[in-house]
Amino acid sequence: MLPFISKKPIKSGDTGLSETSDQPSENLYSQLNELVGFRFHVKQKKLAQQNSLMSSSSGSHHTQRKGRGMTFSEVRQYQAGDDIRHIDWRVTARTQKAHTKVFIEEHERPTIVVTEQSPNLFFGSQVRLKINQALNLSAILAWTALNQNERVGALTFNQNHQAWIAPKRSQQTLLQSLQKSIQLQTEISQPEQNNPLRWQNTLKQLSQVTKPGSQLFLIGDMLQLNETSFGYLQKLRRHNDIVALHVFDPLEKNLPELGWLSLTKNVYSEHILKLDSARDKTRDSYAQLYQNQWQMAAEQFMKMKIPLIEVACNEDPLASLMHHKVII
Repeated sequence: MLPFISKKPIKSGDTGLSETSDQPSENLYSQLNELVGFRFHVKQKKLAQQNSLMSSSSGSHHTQRKGRGMTFSEVRQYQAGDDIRHIDWRVTARTQKAHTKVFIEEHERPTIVVTEQSPNLFFGSQVRLKINQALNLSAILAWTALNQNERVGALTFNQNHQAWIAPKRSQQTLLQSLQKSIQLQTEISQPEQNNPLRWQNTLKQLSQVTKPGSQLFLIGDMLQLNETSFGYLQKLRRHNDIVALHVFDPLEKNLPELGWLSLTKNVYSEHILKLDSARDKTRDSYAQLYQNQWQMAAEQFMKMKIPLIEVACNEDPLASLMHHKVII
């Protein structure tokens, strides 16, 4: 983990913590009025269909619930209980096995935003901390879904707690979710190493409370998921649309050429890693380490046909979501 850097420029010897307290300044945390303000910027926006994110082309607003509808989905082998009126006789004649047409039924779908607010996101070298950006993305997606008259729920977690808000078509419920998320955020006072069990436990909880046909947004550090977490994701993906948003800091991808640098796991760590950022080899090895982590994660998500998108903490959150066509 990289050393903690606050929103404002850090003076020599400054850790971003108050001189009289071990608690960080209050202006490091997200503010409710800013999260609520996003609702006015997404009034004319809508969430893109997951298939359009995977294929980089826009599509209609459908769920993946199969049923008798107006839009053709696929042809598959006939199963007991299928409507015989939907048998595809051409494919059946060609393969000598009964095949049926499957349609996608258009109807409302719950949207659930899962937001990480863990200490490993308590870092930011430019503009804002990663925990702030994660919550910004969460609020924008939630307001956009609510504007589409969809039921919106949330599952937010930090190092100690999870907060589950069941999907409802209610501004009051969304405000309650944002307030709870800020509360969990303010319980963080210093950065810590990533703990894969946090996402594992959250995805386990998500698999227990999510109803089939939902749209799920996963926001946080998506590069540290363990094998068990991917197992829960696979289970969720069978009956739901999922989009993963990885929040990162530019300093995690590329080391600036500033000479000798000292990196610590947290602001109180006695173990200091010295790096000579003036050396091309050091910067290349540093960048390759992130790239390797990204590639491994991207391959895992691709196998499950889950879009994995990078969003930097210094980017405009709404502009980034629109650039990646998560919001259109």
